[in-house]
Formats: sequence, C-alpha cells, structure tokens
Amino acid sequence: MRRVISSAAGPGGADGAAPGDQADTQHRHFTTRRGFVAAAGFGMVGVYFLWAGYGAAPLGLGGGRDTQAKGGGGAAEPGAAGHAGHGEAPSGPSSGEFRKLSEAFIEQNKLADGSVQPGRAMQDHAMHGAAPQGPVDVYLMAYQWGYAPSVLRLETGVPYRFRMMAVDVAHGASLQLGRAGRMVRLRPGTQVEQALTFSQPGEYLLYCTVYCGLAHDRMQGRVIVSMREAQS
Repeated sequence: MRRVISSAAGPGGADGAAPGDQADTQHRHFTTRRGFVAAAGFGMVGVYFLWAGYGAAPLGLGGGRDTQAKGGGGAAEPGAAGHAGHGEAPSGPSSGEFRKLSEAFIEQNKLADGSVQPGRAMQDHAMHGAAPQGPVDVYLMAYQWGYAPSVLRLETGVPYRFRMMAVDVAHGASLQLGRAGRMVRLRPGTQVEQALTFSQPGEYLLYCTVYCGLAHDRMQGRVIVSMREAQS
C-alpha cells in the first residue's frame, strides 16, 4: 500500500508566518514611510524659510516692512520700525514718485566724480564737525540692471536711514561688510527702510541677490565709507 503524505500550509500561508506577524510588518513599513515623508516635508520647509530669510526666495520674509540692520563691522543704531510689528502694510510713495525722489536726492548730493554723498548740504553748515542729530536719508533705487546712485560716499559715526525700492521687477540688495553682510529683498513698488551707522571705514560691494534678467550678474554698486574727522 502506497502511503500518501500531504503537506498543508499553516495558518499564516505558505511561508508559515502568522497573520499577526504580517500585520505587524505592514504596520512598521507604513510607519516608516510616514516618518520619511514627514521628515522630508519639514526639511523642505526649513530650507525654504532659510532661503527666504536671506531674501532670495520667491516669497521672502518681511519684504515691505521697516527693519533694522547692522553694518560696517559695528552695531547699527536702532531704526524706527513703525507699525511693522503689527503686520500693517507700510504706506509710501509709488514707483514713479520714488524715482523722482531718488533723482532729486542724487542731484542735490552729487559730487564732481559722479558719486553721491548724502547729507552734503547739512554737512556744509555743520559746526565743529558734529554729526547730524537725526538720521541722514539715503535714497537707493533698484532697477534693471543697476542701482541709483551707483556709488555712495558715507562717513563713520553718522546715522543713515536707507529708503530703498525696486521700480520695475523684484531685486535684492546685499551689502558685503567684511566677513558679515546684509541682504534685503526689494519688491516692486514697496519702499523698505533700514537704519545703518557704520563704525569702520572701507569700500563695500552692493549687489543684487534676486534674479532679475539677463544682466543680473552685472547689477552692482559701491558704498565707500570714510572716517569722519572732527573739526576744531
């Protein structure tokens, strides 16, 4: 008599795995995938906010609000932030009005070599070399592909209030201050103010950090800071 031995699959299937083990394995795989997706999402958000903080993201942080800045190797004087802390949209001139203000500013403070020295009229009447009591306004217009004025001559110890605007497309303004730097995103038609007081003399490069067209790489300016000498 031939003996027939039949093999039957166990409760877990051909591989002998119990249903509970299979469910546990599937749960671990799902949890791992979910954790990977969450980590990748948080990583992308973190990179974006870092990018936006440097003013290079499509939707930068605090583009049209008044902010404070540091420059020239030393701490800048605190700048008036207005209502920016409350999230209110700042009021200011239109692109056309700002262009006229910048052109008038350049004409009033232009030197023989074409550079611009802000507060020149006030300095001509200053006594004993004392620094101006209030901040000196500096108008800086960004356009394709340059800054107006392209060369600024400033002095140490003088508080300046930069009024900046892009009049055509989005631009950036990065001022290299030795090992440090300051980047600002300029949106079209939005005036941005920054308070700066330079403590060290030097020549600093100003360049665009937001791609603005074919000549973006050539969009540069200069800020030349000299030591202010007190007069007896």
